[in-house]
Amino acid sequence: MSLHSAVWRVHCSAVDDLNLIEKSLLSLSKGKGEVIQEKSKSYHGAPQTTLELTITRKKNARESLLGLGREVLENMIEGGITTFIDEDKTLHLRLDIDELVQGNMKIATGNSRKIGVKGKFKIEAYPGQNPEEIVLGLISDYLA
Repeated sequence: MSLHSAVWRVHCSAVDDLNLIEKSLLSLSKGKGEVIQEKSKSYHGAPQTTLELTITRKKNARESLLGLGREVLENMIEGGITTFIDEDKTLHLRLDIDELVQGNMKIATGNSRKIGVKGKFKIEAYPGQNPEEIVLGLISDYLA
């Protein structure tokens, strides 16, 4: 079993370096995805841009998750993989945007969660299968 797809999304303000953030997003897919820019206004009216990287191929989605590196994957397991998975069989996590643009992968905690890069991975799980076990198996095989 594996992952169906992945989506990485980040909301940027007018002062953010969109090119740098877009390159960082593409690094999450090793260039095997498409980044879409959507300009809008924030709740308070300030201009903002949403960057969204969509990965539709199963192999590339799996590589995107495993490409986060040993430290991030071990932290996910230590923190309890069930805290990252919802009832719709989707794994959610946030990466620290400041670390990502420097080429580092780190799960966002505290205040960095507010402006982190949001990742959603659709788990390939069918009735009777446990999505947590599928993700744990995927990560454990990679870490072994």
